[in-house]
Amino acid sequence: MLSKLAKMNAKRSIKNYVIYLITVILSFSFMFAFNLISNSKEVLELSSTMANFKVAMYFTSAIVIFIVGFLINYTTKFMFQKRSKEFGTYELLGIKKNKITQMFILENIILGFFAFIFSIPIGILFSIIMSNIIMNIFELPHLIKMDFGLYPILLSGLYIIFIYFFVLFLSRRRIKKMSIYNLLYFEKQNEKLIHKNKKHRNFYFIISLFLGILSLILFDMQFNGINDEPSFVVILLCIFLIIFSIYGVTTTLSDFILNYVLKRKNIKYKVNNLFIARTFSSKVKSMSFTLGTITVLITLTFVVLNLSNLFKGVFEYQMDTTCPYDIAIELNPEEVDKFVTFIDEDYTINEQYVYNGYDQNDSIKKVLGLTRPTSVIKLNDFNKLLEMRGKSTITLKDNEYYLNIMKELKNDLENSPELKEITLSNGITLKQKEISSDGYTFAWGIGYGYIVVVPDSAVENLDIVETHLIINTKEKTTEEFGRKLTDFYDPKLSGFSIGNIKVRGEIEASNKGFITITSFICFYLALIFIAVVGTILAIQSLSDSTKYKYRYQVLSKLGVGDNELYKIVFKQLIIYFIFPVVYPIIVSFCTIMSMNKLFQITLTNEFIYLGYFIESLLVFLVIYIIYFLATYYGFKRNIKEM
Repeated sequence: MLSKLAKMNAKRSIKNYVIYLITVILSFSFMFAFNLISNSKEVLELSSTMANFKVAMYFTSAIVIFIVGFLINYTTKFMFQKRSKEFGTYELLGIKKNKITQMFILENIILGFFAFIFSIPIGILFSIIMSNIIMNIFELPHLIKMDFGLYPILLSGLYIIFIYFFVLFLSRRRIKKMSIYNLLYFEKQNEKLIHKNKKHRNFYFIISLFLGILSLILFDMQFNGINDEPSFVVILLCIFLIIFSIYGVTTTLSDFILNYVLKRKNIKYKVNNLFIARTFSSKVKSMSFTLGTITVLITLTFVVLNLSNLFKGVFEYQMDTTCPYDIAIELNPEEVDKFVTFIDEDYTINEQYVYNGYDQNDSIKKVLGLTRPTSVIKLNDFNKLLEMRGKSTITLKDNEYYLNIMKELKNDLENSPELKEITLSNGITLKQKEISSDGYTFAWGIGYGYIVVVPDSAVENLDIVETHLIINTKEKTTEEFGRKLTDFYDPKLSGFSIGNIKVRGEIEASNKGFITITSFICFYLALIFIAVVGTILAIQSLSDSTKYKYRYQVLSKLGVGDNELYKIVFKQLIIYFIFPVVYPIIVSFCTIMSMNKLFQITLTNEFIYLGYFIESLLVFLVIYIIYFLATYYGFKRNIKEM
C-alpha cells in the first residue's frame, strides 16, 4: 500500500515538481562532471607532482559536495512545503506519521534514483562542453582527455548517497516534530523577521555598510606593496566582515526602498508601483536570511569568475615573456645552419634571425648583485625582434641607451642613480633614455630580467657573450618537437655546445596544465554558484505564484487585464532578481581591483582586469537571464491557471 502510494506520488511529482527534478539532475550532473575531470589522466598527473594542487582539488570537491547538499536540501524542503497540507490531511485520516515519513523518503529515493541515471549522460555532456570551453579559451584542444571509467560514476554515487542520507535525515526530523496544524499551514509560514524594530534596522544597516567599506579598504591595503606578503589573518577578517556586511545590507535595504517609494507620491501611485513595492518588501522580509545567502553566493560567483580570467591573463603574460617566438636557441654561430636545416625538416620557416648579446661593464651587475656577464644588444637587432612580434620599434641617439626590464625589477632600477649614465667596457658612455617593461621577454638575453639596448656603433670592441637563433614557423610547434630538438642539441649526443633552447609548443604544454585546470575549477565553481542562486530564486518565485494567487485574482477582479498583470509580474521578478546582484557587483569589483595589484606584475596590461570583469559579468548575466526568463514564463503559466 505504502509503496504503491509512494510510486503514484512520485509519478505525480514528475509533473508537478519539474523544478525539483531539474535541480537534482543538474546538481548530480555538476558533481559527476567534476569527478570526471578531476580523475582525468592529466589532472591526476598534475596532482601527483604538486601537493598543494592536490589539496586544492580535495577542497574544491568538499565545496561541491556541500553546495550540492545545500541545494538538494533546499529543494527537498520546498517540495515538502508544497506537500505539507497533503501530509496533514493524511494524518487527519488516521495514517501514522511514521508511515507518512517513510512514504516521503521513498518518493525522494525514487526521484533521486532516476535523477542520478539521467545525470550520467548529462554530466558527460557537460564535462565535454566545459572542457572544450576552457581549452578553446587557452587554444589547447587536447589538454584534458575524459576517461569515462567506472570510478567517477561510483564516486559520484557515493557522494549522492551521503548527501541524500543527510537530507532525508533532516526531512525525517522535520516531519516528526511537526503537528497536524503545522503541517496544514506550513506552506504559509515564512522566515522569522530579523529586524522588527525600525531603530534596530537603521542601526544595523549603517553598521553593516560601514563595516563593508572598512573591510574593502583593509583588503586593498594588503595588496599595496608588491614585495610585502598579504596578511592571511587580516584577509580572513576582511572576508568575515564583508559577509557580515552583505547580510546586513541585504536584510535591511528593502525597507529603505519601500520608505522611499511611500514618501514620494509621484512614484507611489504610478502604475501599480505601490503593489510592486509592498510585494517586494514583504518578500524580502519573509526570506531575508535566504536572500542574504544568495547575495553572498553571487559575490563569490563574480570573484571566482574573475579569478578564472586573471589566471588566463597570467598565462598569456608568461608565454609572452618566456617564449614569444616559436623557437629560440642560444648556440655557437657556426652551428646556425645545422639547426635551421633540422627545424626545416618538420616546419615551414616564415622568419629567422640571428643576433648577438654583448658584455658591458659592472654598472647594472652591481645594482642587482650579479656575478656573470650581462647582455647588451644592438638597436637594429632589438627593433628586428620587435618587428617579428608585431610591436613598435624604438629610436636612440648616439649617446643614449634603452633599458628593457621585467615588471618585477622595475621598481628596483627605475630610480637608481647609478643607471642614469653607464660606461661600457669599451669606454663608451651612454645616458639613459628610458626604462620600460613593455614587451620584455627572456628571449632578449641571458635571462636576468633586463636587456641593455645601445646604438649599433656602441658595441664595437665589446665581447660577444651569447648568440641567439630566433625562428617563427608557419605551423604551431608541439611538445614532441621540443623533446626532439632537445635530443638533437644535447652535447653528450651531438657534440653541440648549446646553452639554452625554447620551443613555444613545449612551454605551452608545461605551463597550460596548471593554469588551465585552475581556471577550469574557478569557472566550474562559478557555474555551480549561479545554478544555486538561479534555482533558489526560481523556486521562491514560483512558490509565490501559487501561494499568493489571491493577490492576482483581486487585481484581475479590479479590472487589471492580462497584459498589465504580466507587466506587474515582470517588474516584480526583475526587481527581485536585480536586488541581490547590485551590492555583489560593487564588492567584487573592489575586491578584484585590489587583487589585481598582486596579479598586475604578471599581466600584459595593468588595466586588463577591467576587461576580465566585464567578461565575467556578461557570463553571469547570460546564465542569470536564462533563469529569469524561465521563472517569468513559469510564473505566467501558474497565473493563467487561476
